[in-house]
Amino acid sequence: MQSFLNRTAFITGGAGGIGAALACEFVERGASVVIADLDLDRARSVAHNIDSGGRALAVNLDVTDAESWRAARGSAEQAFGRVDILCSNAGVGYTGSLDEIGLDAWRWVYEVNVIGAVHAIQTFIPGMKARGAEAHVLFTSSITALHPFATQAAYTSSKAALLNLARTLQLELSTTSIGVSVLCPGMVATNLRANAINARPEALRASAADSPLPSPLSQGMAASAVARVAVEAILANRFYVFTHSDYREAIASDSQAMLDAMLESADPRHREPSLTSVPPP
Repeated sequence: MQSFLNRTAFITGGAGGIGAALACEFVERGASVVIADLDLDRARSVAHNIDSGGRALAVNLDVTDAESWRAARGSAEQAFGRVDILCSNAGVGYTGSLDEIGLDAWRWVYEVNVIGAVHAIQTFIPGMKARGAEAHVLFTSSITALHPFATQAAYTSSKAALLNLARTLQLELSTTSIGVSVLCPGMVATNLRANAINARPEALRASAADSPLPSPLSQGMAASAVARVAVEAILANRFYVFTHSDYREAIASDSQAMLDAMLESADPRHREPSLTSVPPP
């Protein structure tokens, strides 16, 4: 993708944090943006603050609901004609140890973080394929997809699933003009925890796992820096997008441990077929 001029980006979770920073970055580089969020008032505020002369549209979107996706796509296409860049950015977390987190919390986190991305793909990819024009999909995963943190199992495992989903989509789109990138940031200065609590279903609003202490995210990297790296990766059609080099040694150690455990085959006579040609189960 040579530039963002005359392009339209659709951003979920666009009312704050990385999503709002992406919207600002795209507009500054000449694109129109659709800021999709469960909190329509905050999405409208972001669109107003961008002050883009009609190049920013706020739409309501529940990423867990297919009909909400269809309505948001209709609004985007009515306003700008088509979506060229899909940013599946909405995400939530839930703190607690593995033996404490209830199944309702697990289902909610996966519905938003993983099934929400599936809805994004199924809503926009068919149209992108049919047009045959250059397009791109950006998923916001997390560095914890590669190096998990304790008490964040629902979040980190869902982000690992999202990373795998992005890689699979890249394989499936390899013969098309649609690029795929996956953003894996470390801590970013956002209101992720507060927003996630506000977005919870009523049954999950009161939780003993919610810490009264300030979120460590307040010490994170500026969202604007993360957004800048992400949009540059889209321009370069780069799959992996990392923002924090601090994790390099830890991830290298994790990767080496896996490689060391893979030195010998359980059956030295067996030769695995090409992984991309293995038929589905």
